[in-house]
Amino acid sequence: MRSFNLRKDTNAQNMAGQTIGYAGIPLLKQQKGVVLIITLIILVAMTLAAIALVRSVDTGNVVAGNMAFKQGAALAGDSGTEAAITWLAGIAGVVASQTDDPANGYYATSQETLDMTGNSGNPARSLVDWDGNNCNNAVASGTATACIQPAALIPANAAGYATRYIIHRLCPSAGLPNNCASTAATIAGTSSGAKDYTSKGGLSGTAEVEYYRITTRIRGPRNTTSYIETIIHF
Repeated sequence: MRSFNLRKDTNAQNMAGQTIGYAGIPLLKQQKGVVLIITLIILVAMTLAAIALVRSVDTGNVVAGNMAFKQGAALAGDSGTEAAITWLAGIAGVVASQTDDPANGYYATSQETLDMTGNSGNPARSLVDWDGNNCNNAVASGTATACIQPAALIPANAAGYATRYIIHRLCPSAGLPNNCASTAATIAGTSSGAKDYTSKGGLSGTAEVEYYRITTRIRGPRNTTSYIETIIHF
């Protein structure tokens, strides 16, 4: 009979929403929210991980995009350099190469103080007027001594890259090529070819050929700016 009464009491307590032990003492279940706290922590961690992943992907895309723009600028610079070589081929080694021709971006001296990129803070520098704005009035403000004119702007190609170049004969002064950086060219089948930067008396069976430096600036999308320097001789 006691067992029957315990079973009956248990059923009655279960109907009331409580649980009792075999000793007849109720076991109250209190909700402490531990699972909810753990879930929130996991959710926050997953959110932070997702944000970090998105930022990492975005950074990778930006780096890849910048590399693509740089490569595009280099390709566009090749066309600018080729245009400079084509023009220079018409005057190299003749009297016309001994004097400056600013309208075509040609200079008969190396202009060693020239700041090609405009990043030097030396007030004794010369600047190149790449943007056609009179070097941003650098001469008037005393931050440069001269503003050098490059060749005319080559219009932007289909990818949006525009180029300009400037040519320097690697000589310390205009006029006859004295003390210029030069190489020896073969005359009448005699063997030569060794570079000669010091002795200007000439080599037997050879003639000196001056070196020229072509600096090309490329401006493209997202303000991409690149410089290519090429040393050539004919």
